[in-house]
Amino acid sequence: MDKTRRLSRFLDPKVLASIASMEIRARSVVEGAIEGLHKSPFKGFNVEFAEYRSYVPGDPIKDIDWKVFARTDKYYIKEHEEETNLSGYLILDTSGSMSFRGESAFSKLEYAATLAASLAFLMLKQQDSVGLVTFAEGVRKIVRPKAGMGHLKGICRELEASEPGGATDIGETLDRVAETMRKRGLLIMFSDLMDSAEAIIAKARQLRTRRHEILLFHVLDRQELTFPFEDTILFRDLEDKSEIVADAYALRREYLRRLQQMVTTFQSALRRAGIDYLLADTSRPIEATLRQFFTRRMSGAARVA
Repeated sequence: MDKTRRLSRFLDPKVLASIASMEIRARSVVEGAIEGLHKSPFKGFNVEFAEYRSYVPGDPIKDIDWKVFARTDKYYIKEHEEETNLSGYLILDTSGSMSFRGESAFSKLEYAATLAASLAFLMLKQQDSVGLVTFAEGVRKIVRPKAGMGHLKGICRELEASEPGGATDIGETLDRVAETMRKRGLLIMFSDLMDSAEAIIAKARQLRTRRHEILLFHVLDRQELTFPFEDTILFRDLEDKSEIVADAYALRREYLRRLQQMVTTFQSALRRAGIDYLLADTSRPIEATLRQFFTRRMSGAARVA
């Protein structure tokens, strides 16, 4: 475990130990081939030819079909059914608002990155493929899904390099992610959802109709959830840098009403669409949030926080 601690500050040995026996199971049929972990439309390890796809940096050179290259002067990979295990993307919001840290030990971005690293560790451990997308006003970085624990280093490297800044455009990001998905898969997003709720819900529904499975961690700081302020305070928007001086006590009731309205909107709309939603309070221990997530996944409980 000391080795994983050195690998990334987002891989906490205590957290990993708490989820070591857990599995990320797909609720619906996915294009997977590892029995026992996922329901699969394929029986056993079938090595029949599946399809061609364009070569992307990082693919093994040995998998290039050189006969096709000779005819087309382009690099293609021949995929087989055994390569169709559960594939997922961890989608991390790195916009300016994710830098907020009240009195919690973590900023929202740090909390989300720790959740992402922990789930990446678990998915790779159970022989699935996982990739990473970081975004703000658009996609900033895409790390293609791969299997094998050696891939964890690359994911953690990108998590470490992520810096919060800029506005949020979740709709454009989900469109880009959908373009990269060659088969049905698992999408896990970590965001404070400081964007249009209607646009987020509409895009998530579109992905769901394409039979992708979607999990959404709504990451908020305790101060955002409780609004404990009472005096006249300068509030600064962490994305567009605008500022306003306001009487916090006078705003509190309306702020909390709107916050609850937002959470309820996401809970009800996403549940109806078959999308998992979990409100992640950064003041809670990360292992507690993950245990709540796995308990609900394994029990098949309602998809609300």
